[in-house]
Amino acid sequence: MTETEQQSLPDSFTWTRAHKIGLFALCLAGLVDAIDVTVVNVALPTVQRELDFSAADLPWVVNAYLVLFSGFLLVGGRAGDLFGHRRIFLGGVVLFTAASFGSAVAQNAFTLVVTRGVQGLTAAFIIPMTLALIAIMFPEGKPRLLAMAVWSGAAGISTSLGLILGGVLVDGPGWRWIFWINLPIGLVLVVTALMFLPSGTSENKRHKFDLVGAVSGTAALCLIAYGMAQTDTHGWTSGRTIALLGGGVALLVYFLVHERYLAGEPIMPLSIFRIRAVSGANAVSALCGSAMFGTFFCATLYQQEVLHYSPLKTGLSFLPLTAMLLVVAALGPLLVKAMGLRYTMVLGSVVSAVSLAWFTQISADGELLTDVILPSTALGLGLGIVFFPIMTAGLMGVSAEDKGLASALLNVTRYVGGALGLAIMSSFVTSRTEDQAKSGHAPELALNSGLHVGFAIGAGLMAASAIAGFILLHGVNHEDDPVEGASAPAVAA
Repeated sequence: MTETEQQSLPDSFTWTRAHKIGLFALCLAGLVDAIDVTVVNVALPTVQRELDFSAADLPWVVNAYLVLFSGFLLVGGRAGDLFGHRRIFLGGVVLFTAASFGSAVAQNAFTLVVTRGVQGLTAAFIIPMTLALIAIMFPEGKPRLLAMAVWSGAAGISTSLGLILGGVLVDGPGWRWIFWINLPIGLVLVVTALMFLPSGTSENKRHKFDLVGAVSGTAALCLIAYGMAQTDTHGWTSGRTIALLGGGVALLVYFLVHERYLAGEPIMPLSIFRIRAVSGANAVSALCGSAMFGTFFCATLYQQEVLHYSPLKTGLSFLPLTAMLLVVAALGPLLVKAMGLRYTMVLGSVVSAVSLAWFTQISADGELLTDVILPSTALGLGLGIVFFPIMTAGLMGVSAEDKGLASALLNVTRYVGGALGLAIMSSFVTSRTEDQAKSGHAPELALNSGLHVGFAIGAGLMAASAIAGFILLHGVNHEDDPVEGASAPAVAA
């Protein structure tokens, strides 16, 4: 333990056994939690048949996880800062593993939705701790850049790897193994955390927990995420959707006022947004997340409903994208060193936008190579380039006491942005598909036309990401990253 906790200066840093195993555990934890967002997607038809889900309730196998995960991220991140990062990480892993067991043995739709919700809630206490502990274990400079590159690679492939793993397990031992596999992983994480991870900050300090801020912030994010998630059954202009989103926005406004003027020890100090790198990274994270979630939804729909691929073939078709993400993520530190955070982020966003524009050319009788593998591999290149600088910039200039919060913010913007992007793209895809069907087009042709619109929206979001990164990260240089606890370049008023 002392090997990890006693940090050296960047130029004299030595990678010990504790650093290597600890980093492996943190990457594994982040990978498993993120995979569980998408791993059930290809299993949904099988789950629907076995547990007798209605068509309206089936999406909540995914949405229950996303809504609670998005809603509790801020609380999870701040809890680690206040009560100890390792302590919160361990508690989250134990409860997540228990919830996975509940999902694996679920005998009805209600039980599965509830246990999936608990998985999402507990994951919100794990993911922020992974980044926060990396920032504590590895000093500024090359050690942290390398550790962040490894973590970014694991996180970057999580979505596509979830689809691959889901296809393999559904066509193999069965969908329940999607959850059974989490049990031995949870045991490994608990053991390695106890042996090799540092306690983090504040484990022996007393703090006043901002209960009002926690409740209002969590309720706001949950209402907004829930409001967007249910737009497939209740339109954007319905009274239900307007009430949910309006209530969420109202609570969010109160939360910000409370944190700024009323909280003695705020759960989210708004001063963190004065750090230009943090603000810029979260803006880009939101735009990338909104494009990415909708894109994987559209790509999966295209393969299964238009090209009629099996779950296994659908999952395996994402292998080239996954491989490209891994390769490019490993090159992240070199790209940032050569181009800087700003231009690396812009380059990745532009490449992603071009690849999504390529997807708008898919046909209803498309080929695996030209309509799936090549554009998705190009997308993997773009996402692999952009992901590392987002994670790095999002923690720049943040004190050790706020690392959990900064990590949570990156995930909040990514997943809430993803929920919004998915809802918008899904709505436009559905609308276009219905219009084409009414015009007499065959179902596959109608859906293919709708997916063109979805991919075009994704391309536009990635183009917006490039513009946001270029403007908001002006003057941000990773080599000038201030010493932890110091001030970073502030956002202009």
